[in-house]
Amino acid sequence: MVILAVLGVVVAKDALKDRQRTQGAESSEIQAHLSRERETVPQEAAGSASEETAAPQASEGEPPPAQPSAAARPTGAGSGEPATPPQQAQAASTPQQAAPKPEGPLPGSELAACLKSGRPTMADFGKGWCEPCKMMVPILEQAAQDYWGKANIVFVELQNYGELGRQYRIAVMPTQVFFDAKGKEVTRHMGYMGTEDIERELAALGVKK
Repeated sequence: MVILAVLGVVVAKDALKDRQRTQGAESSEIQAHLSRERETVPQEAAGSASEETAAPQASEGEPPPAQPSAAARPTGAGSGEPATPPQQAQAASTPQQAAPKPEGPLPGSELAACLKSGRPTMADFGKGWCEPCKMMVPILEQAAQDYWGKANIVFVELQNYGELGRQYRIAVMPTQVFFDAKGKEVTRHMGYMGTEDIERELAALGVKK
């Protein structure tokens, strides 16, 4: 019986030692786990702090950054607004000048255009070498000045425009043919024609100096 009691005490002591070793190992593992957690938490905290430093929030009460106004934005390439070419800007700012008065009657080449201009027309048919035609030169030049913009004054040189002489059946030089604003012949006169007679015929067509 004594031997059994001794054996029981030995076995109990061995079991107690085994339990203590097991508890010690478990305690070491728990401490190691806690140590690893303490090392991980500061690193995560440091990472979040760096993120907050890299992306700071706008302080309250500070206005947002001003955007450039439409007037301050440049125009031209890339802005969607075409720049005005210098030539067009200069042409727009320069008023159109009126055409200068002619120095004399228009040539026969302008007769067709004159009859479509919407203004009355007087066409003098002749040749430069005939005496009555020479006498008509200063009268036609003055009439071109007096009726500029109101009526067309044309001299048809038959040596250059013989087809017009045949078209209008010119038999005497000079011959003056008067057309209304629609280009229709109204009257004609053969021979020399003075200024007063020309003024009277044009007045009958509604044109005055």
